[in-house]
Amino acid sequence: MVVIPDYVENVQRLIGIITAIAVPMFFLFSAYFLYFKEQKYIPTMKKKCRTILLPYFLWNLLLVLFYYLVQTLPFTRQFFMTNPDYLIKNYGVIDWIDVFWGKITYRNGDGHPLLGPFWFLRDLFILNIFFIGIKKLIDKFPIGIFILFFILWTNNINIYIVSPEALLFFAFGYYIVKYDLGIKNINEIKILDLSVIYGITIILEYFFVGSMPILHKINILIGCMFILKISQYFIENIKLYKILDRLEKYQFFVYAAHIIIMSQLLKIYTKVIPLNGVYILVGYFFMIFFGIFVSLIFGIIFKKLLPKLYGILTGGRI
Repeated sequence: MVVIPDYVENVQRLIGIITAIAVPMFFLFSAYFLYFKEQKYIPTMKKKCRTILLPYFLWNLLLVLFYYLVQTLPFTRQFFMTNPDYLIKNYGVIDWIDVFWGKITYRNGDGHPLLGPFWFLRDLFILNIFFIGIKKLIDKFPIGIFILFFILWTNNINIYIVSPEALLFFAFGYYIVKYDLGIKNINEIKILDLSVIYGITIILEYFFVGSMPILHKINILIGCMFILKISQYFIENIKLYKILDRLEKYQFFVYAAHIIIMSQLLKIYTKVIPLNGVYILVGYFFMIFFGIFVSLIFGIIFKKLLPKLYGILTGGRI
């Protein structure tokens, strides 16, 4: 039990406001590149099974095996047996289904699979299954579908199959292709103007989101435009672009491994460092940066030693 100081919670809230664009951008770009070229259904789904579905199942299965091992070994099980319901050996049929689905027992709170961040991939694969149907609906009822998806998202209406946020921004990806709403439209906005607007919406959400929840949604939309705008500078900076290009081949591995590694680092940190005052804030940033760094190092070593297995686990992203 830890008492988190107010200033730590404030920092976490502020970072959470900014990083809320991660999910929307993920689905927007995924849909944009899917719809950018005419796709045939069967070849596309075969590819998605290899690049999304296979890694999704393998990583969740590997995490099951990891937890089973550490819950069994005498010198580690004391750290992984805090809740009998979470013991792999006690899993029933429903639990095994929920390892991969996450929406039956809601063990992880938000309906996530065992490897929490992979709900992105779960919802993305489901949306890919229906990508032709979504396209046809938007073509026939462009305004109506936009309004419907927007209402679902702004009101956080649970549609069970996929997140309403994933659905809306996946649809946005097609709207961008359909109406040719490329980066050139955002380039017409001056970076200073957009920065000021984004800064204001961040402040407004920070202080007034409790009374006006819609501020969070508005902030996400403006934040997405802001990130698209500044991404131009990353591309135009040749040195930075080369670094990002080299790191790109490890992004999926880091995405998959970081939460596993960070959760173990947290166990170590809480045993070694006193959890009070500034140490909590230091630990918050330490988990983020060191966890990603360690995940990246593991990915580089793994790719070098076992390139074929690395390719399978990352869906061919080598």
